[in-house]
Amino acid sequence: MIMKKVENIKILSMKEEAELSPEELITYYNSLKEYLLKRKYTNLTPGALHIGPKLKKITNKLATKVTKMFSSKNVKIISDGQENIPDGPVIFAHTHQGILDGFVWIPQIDRHCFILHGSDVNKLLLMCQYNTGLILTKKSMSGRDTDEKKKIVKKYNLNAKMDMIELLINGHSISYFPEGTWNLSPNKLHLPINIGFLDIAKKAGVPVIPVVHEFTYKSDSDKEKIEKVHSRFGKPICIDFNDNIFEKLKEYEEQISTMRWELIEEKGIYERKYISTEEYSRFLNGNYRNLKLGKLDIEKEQDNIFGAKDDFYKFHHINAVPVNEKGELEPTNEVKKIIKINEEHGIARPL
Repeated sequence: MIMKKVENIKILSMKEEAELSPEELITYYNSLKEYLLKRKYTNLTPGALHIGPKLKKITNKLATKVTKMFSSKNVKIISDGQENIPDGPVIFAHTHQGILDGFVWIPQIDRHCFILHGSDVNKLLLMCQYNTGLILTKKSMSGRDTDEKKKIVKKYNLNAKMDMIELLINGHSISYFPEGTWNLSPNKLHLPINIGFLDIAKKAGVPVIPVVHEFTYKSDSDKEKIEKVHSRFGKPICIDFNDNIFEKLKEYEEQISTMRWELIEEKGIYERKYISTEEYSRFLNGNYRNLKLGKLDIEKEQDNIFGAKDDFYKFHHINAVPVNEKGELEPTNEVKKIIKINEEHGIARPL
């Protein structure tokens, strides 16, 4: 049996866990928890554990100011569903559409919460969130990074996973963005989702709270501006040690899809032909500016979408597709290659 090793604890993969009997699995989880209760945190930002929880009221005010700064001064902020949040530690699993997702929810919950966050972003943005407490991760770029760099990133992120389980066991809550990057698609209710957050919840024995953030943009503005933010907290998803994690993923996806669709319906129903490409271009360009502000590499962001290397996604738009001067969506790189080859061989493009 192949195992991963972090210091003196062996971490089983989900496939290896599935090979254990219920009794062996309970023994393994208890041993893991016993180790984590003695382990030192490795990926937390300075002061996250002892200072951050004491600054909740200050953090609430700061988060509201940042939300208004990135949306508009008179933005309307609505939230509901907080009655679904149980006492005790939980994982808040948010949808992810833009820079506001990291701030808008903070005043809406009654507890301090650590945020899983990429380390390779603008340090100013990290500083804005330092008093919440961050668990830092790194992203790898498949076409750029060496095998050695990928190993370093993998170990770093495994330590972040251990930190999260340890925090939850010790009674803290965590905010997690399972899509991994911003969903800028005009068609997808959510991006493909990795099951890592559910594995963490299972190992820590805590529920997951689905959270959806829906934004309403000002259509009469020459720049991308948000006039309303509506956050909704879903019903807890409880995960027992012997539950099928993929069934729980379906439950999570169904909840966030339903909640987001309900929030979209509140805006009214529009036919696509009546929505100008200029509006979508402003939406994309506004998010491009925020990506640059965060010093985020859009190619790396796209590369880290779960399933982004599938053939379907090579030929179809996943996310954040550039537009030309006419406001038309540009084809993907794979489509551009095929067009070029066809032109070289005199093959006409289909109408």
